[in-house]
Amino acid sequence: MSIGIDIGKFSIKIVELANDKDQVIVKNIGMRNTFNNMDKFDLEKLSKSQISATIQDLCTQLKIKPKKIKNLTTSLSGDSIDVRQVTTLDMPDSELIVSLELEAKKHVPLDGTDAVIDFHHLGKNREKLDQIDVVLATTTKNKISEHAKILKDIGFKPGAFDADSIAITNAYQYNHELPKEGSDVIINIGNSSSTLIVWGENTNFFTREIAISGDSITKEIMRAHGLNYNDAENKKMQDGINAFTGSNNEASEDSGIAIEQRTIYNDFVEEIRKTLRFYMKNNNNSFFSTFYLSGGSSLLPGIENFIAENLNVKVELLDPFKKIQNEHTVTNPLQFSLALGLALRGLEK
Repeated sequence: MSIGIDIGKFSIKIVELANDKDQVIVKNIGMRNTFNNMDKFDLEKLSKSQISATIQDLCTQLKIKPKKIKNLTTSLSGDSIDVRQVTTLDMPDSELIVSLELEAKKHVPLDGTDAVIDFHHLGKNREKLDQIDVVLATTTKNKISEHAKILKDIGFKPGAFDADSIAITNAYQYNHELPKEGSDVIINIGNSSSTLIVWGENTNFFTREIAISGDSITKEIMRAHGLNYNDAENKKMQDGINAFTGSNNEASEDSGIAIEQRTIYNDFVEEIRKTLRFYMKNNNNSFFSTFYLSGGSSLLPGIENFIAENLNVKVELLDPFKKIQNEHTVTNPLQFSLALGLALRGLEK
């Protein structure tokens, strides 16, 4: 048995998995919003105690007793953790960790506490015989302590800490093969940020956080239509990319000429485009195969086609339960990609 908890700011998601011979089965699954009254939702006002209380309520709802859980995986997100592929000299792990600690300090904002690192071997570098590629994850003791306290306050014994990008990749790899040529692109559209991941069997692993997310889209709808948060959230989920239609004049009254309305969705696609240009600039002979969407806002009506048409790419939805037996009713399976990826890591132990 393994439990993964996605500690989001909009909602908390829990997935409990079990192995039955060669089949992974969802034993328990659920989510709960951090604010009961969505009109009062505010990322800046969300407290750690509120997050703990939401996790506790969800555990009660799912009949999970935290003190009895032995296999728990959660993740750090956003600027709390840095994840990147690093090429370094091939050396024993005891020497490698010292070298990586020096590299890690270049990428994580220091908060007065020591850096904490973890790494995963990817294998020999394809171009340099005496070097290897590793995925390096870096955070600080302070970030780990803050995260662990949330779990301890509920009664959990903190288990493995992962990174959002790694957990999403776990869900992807369980259901799909890495392309042998080129790279797949995963775009996890969360509430407080969106995670973009690029990876292929013979291309570099790359991830970046994009600030435009579900929350920023909702706030733009609030501003454009003069709505409260709850009504804007509902309009976003119902109308998708057409949520801004009618928010201003789309044609000149004098000429009758239609003017294409630029929205936050255009800005989102432009951030994706700039990120992929950066990746291609630093990875010669790269091309992109399939784009996969996941996360709570990935089912917004029209967004799949909008990204496909504006970037001229093939876009699919990343169903995290594609190869996993799940008899539970789930309204939006894509919002469980992160929690599922975390629970899958627990099953590997």
